[in-house]
Amino acid sequence: MSYSDDFAQWSDEIQNVPTDTIKLPNLPVDDFVARTETLAVNANEDRDALAGAGMDMSLIDELTSLSGALRYCQAQWMSIFRAREEAQIQWKEQSPQAYEFRDELLHSLSFAYRNMDDVKRKVMRIREGNTNADMVQDLLELAILGEKYPEPLVAINFDAGKLTEARALSHSMSELLAAANGAAGEGNETKVLRDKAFTLLAEKDGIVREYGRYVFWKDEAKRERYYK
Repeated sequence: MSYSDDFAQWSDEIQNVPTDTIKLPNLPVDDFVARTETLAVNANEDRDALAGAGMDMSLIDELTSLSGALRYCQAQWMSIFRAREEAQIQWKEQSPQAYEFRDELLHSLSFAYRNMDDVKRKVMRIREGNTNADMVQDLLELAILGEKYPEPLVAINFDAGKLTEARALSHSMSELLAAANGAAGEGNETKVLRDKAFTLLAEKDGIVREYGRYVFWKDEAKRERYYK
């Protein structure tokens, strides 16, 4: 079976893990899964001894397929996480020029509308705020304002093509900002699903290890295989 098949098998049970019971991985997920897969092999060799202690044998078989499901969830989350990292890099590269362009527009429109009190106040309001989101919105509002009152801009030989450029830049930078921020929260659905899969596997992993340490308490070599 593929990892996606494993996920399909466990999807409902993973999604039904209560949010308030979620445990966050305390080591890299790939390392945890590898250890769990090794545990499944070791426990399978000790099936009779573990069964003799009353352990549910289905747990051993579940470890492998649930490990595959967690690998699938982790891959989905890392795809989003890496896309976010790439967007953040692009934002750092492109945003300084966008800020500079916004400031140039503010400078030009402030001068062009210096004798139009009502429009000048609008430019001053646009100037307020200094967040990334503000900058993206500023570009759009400056473009709209310039298109609405073109005559003063013509009088100072302002290049009207910059207004079209501002609209396009606002759109592209808004998409980039959304991508850079999109996966940041702990509430990201893909991350939550990964954490639920980890929680479910960690619970089953812990049960098998607990039985193993109990059964092989006098066999140091075998007991060691059931520690994390």
